[in-house]
Amino acid sequence: MNSYHSIEADADNPFFFTVYADTRTAEMASWGWSSEEQLEFLRTQFKFQQRSYQVQYPNLESRIVLSGNTPAGRMLLARNETETVLVDISLLANFHNLGIGAALLQELQGEINPGGSLRLSVMKTNPARRLYERLGFHISDVGEVYLSMVWYKS
Repeated sequence: MNSYHSIEADADNPFFFTVYADTRTAEMASWGWSSEEQLEFLRTQFKFQQRSYQVQYPNLESRIVLSGNTPAGRMLLARNETETVLVDISLLANFHNLGIGAALLQELQGEINPGGSLRLSVMKTNPARRLYERLGFHISDVGEVYLSMVWYKS
């Protein structure tokens, strides 16, 4: 049985770009761009994403997700006394559907103090939405592309 956990890492760890690029592989392949064009675009988009997260979440906690001892993804968190925001959780494609996301979310739920909450956003079309609903998250806001979801610890 594999163990799934996360460890803190510097926000500029190169593995975070690897995960970001991996999550965009299928989308990029459909554009007909050269490898060099794709890589340059991904680097630019990744830098924009990092800057945006830094502005929105000045105390962002960056974590590398591990499957055993193997880096499998990234998890970004913003916390205060009553709320944890799951800013991002992304796994490399070969680690999808192994129960890693569920295990990490349940671990986060266990860390929440009574009366606290765990919040996240998910694209309406993302299959992970079903996982979040199974784990007790409820829709708190509906945007054009994203849903905001929240889980409260009683």
